[in-house]
Amino acid sequence: MQRSPDLIAQLDQSTDQLKRARLRSMQWLAAGLLLLAALVFAVARSLRGGHPAWGYVEAFAEAAMVGAIADWFAVVALFRHPLGIPLWHTAIIPNSKADIGRSLGAFVENHFITEQGIAERIVQADPAARLGAWLGDETHARQLGMAGAGIARQLLAMADHEQLGRLLREQASSYLGQLNVSDVAADCIDALIADGKPQLLLDFMLDRSAAYLDDERHHAAIGDFVLGAFQIENALVKKAVKAYEPRMIASLQKFAVAVRVDPAHPLRQRVAGWIADSALHLKADPHWQETVRRYQLQLVASDTVQAMLGDVWNHLRMLAQAIAGLARNTGQVLGTDEAARAWLNGAIVAGSGALVRRYRGEVGAFIAGRLDLWSKDEMSERIELAIGRDLQFIRINGTVVGGLAGLLIYSVSQAF
Repeated sequence: MQRSPDLIAQLDQSTDQLKRARLRSMQWLAAGLLLLAALVFAVARSLRGGHPAWGYVEAFAEAAMVGAIADWFAVVALFRHPLGIPLWHTAIIPNSKADIGRSLGAFVENHFITEQGIAERIVQADPAARLGAWLGDETHARQLGMAGAGIARQLLAMADHEQLGRLLREQASSYLGQLNVSDVAADCIDALIADGKPQLLLDFMLDRSAAYLDDERHHAAIGDFVLGAFQIENALVKKAVKAYEPRMIASLQKFAVAVRVDPAHPLRQRVAGWIADSALHLKADPHWQETVRRYQLQLVASDTVQAMLGDVWNHLRMLAQAIAGLARNTGQVLGTDEAARAWLNGAIVAGSGALVRRYRGEVGAFIAGRLDLWSKDEMSERIELAIGRDLQFIRINGTVVGGLAGLLIYSVSQAF
């Protein structure tokens, strides 16, 4: 379940409030021990002449106060100036914000974002096995199929597929009918002319024509085509055409070769002119546009196109089922074939290595950039909330250890 940004912000705020309360309690505890040491010192000092033991108590309390104050200074100096006095080498964290960001980014890059470390983690996670188990689940496979079809799951689950198919066909027909094919065709022709494609197409047709004419197996068919094109029925004329057939074919071959080898041949210019004129007619000639429009509407309304559009919805539903089946089969293969899992894991490891090499330097820059967005006070507060409670134990330990050290020193001095 995904959490909304507002909920995440509320959780973060609650966590910060809890950390702040725990930090304050530890600060009061450390300060309380300092006050207790001061009170004990005052009592022992006043009663020192009554019994030698009070000297030991006084030494312990005095050293405890020194240790507590020294460690308080050390802890506070990390985050701010003690008592607001800008002493040298205090407020270390806020004054070193930029260096901390760069150092933290470099530390993460050098010790965490490494090819070997990420590869080892991928091998331990075995993503191929996890993917196989996920795809093997019927629910997951069906969801993947629905998503892969590119259609909302709610539509696929609706019962009236005939109505949805009819709606899709009508919308597609309306769109195809409204499409200005003349402008599209004219733009395509302009693009082809700009790239020199018509001349390349003419070269291709000339090459194929020359090859066709050169094949003697086609000569009879060429002669029959000429007779049929001119509707020649007279036997004598037919015989004359057949007799003239080799010279006619040779002349056609010579003409095709001449056009092919001459970039400035007049026929090339005429073909280029015809094509350019066609683009102009498609753009500005109402007669041409109306003719194209009439054929366009006839084509859209034809039974063949309507049947194709009507099958689009069924094909989409079949696509979803096919993707679901492919997902199940993939899950079964990954679940049973160790070699397939090893290959997929190896591919993921290799891909991760390339990603690390490509983006590793950006990780440190990203971390440094994010920290640079914080103000000095904000960065100091965040770090103090994260580790400040533990740092208060330094003050507590300093109070106790300092007192014990003072007691030891006083005891040794008394012994000698």
